[in-house]
Amino acid sequence: MVNWNLVTGKGEKLSSQDVRRSILTFIIKNHPGNQVEFIEKKRSSYQIDIRGGDALIFDFNGQFVRTDRD
Repeated sequence: MVNWNLVTGKGEKLSSQDVRRSILTFIIKNHPGNQVEFIEKKRSSYQIDIRGGDALIFDFNGQFVRTDRD
């Protein structure tokens, strides 16, 4: 289960409902049991950091772009 600890975006708070369902589905499928440390809404993408792991980059359509490794 994904645990949304902190969701931020350009100085404003976002709820988990603001995050596209496809992103949530990707995280549940590919990172089961891991916690989301934070989500940042950037200029043209979402960056989602998995606690103790990778940063996942998604476009605004909710499509996975790449993984940035620690």
